Amino acid sequence: MTNMIEMEINNGRTMQLAQQGRDKNITLTTYKTKSGLVDLELEITPGEMVMLINYYRFQKDNSNPIF
Repeated sequence: MTNMIEMEINNGRTMQLAQQGRDKNITLTTYKTKSGLVDLELEITPGEMVMLINYYRFQKDNSNPIF
């Protein structure tokens, strides 16, 4: 079973996160939406994903927005 998240990003591109099963590596693919040509593809381990989420949460909790 593949779990997948796909979202449109800037410049007519799409970002896709796919995982083949629980505790498996996550494949991050960025491609041009119309042509399907891949711009970037990399593997993220579950541990790296946890670190990225924790880093994101830390940044959100400790940012000082300027208004």
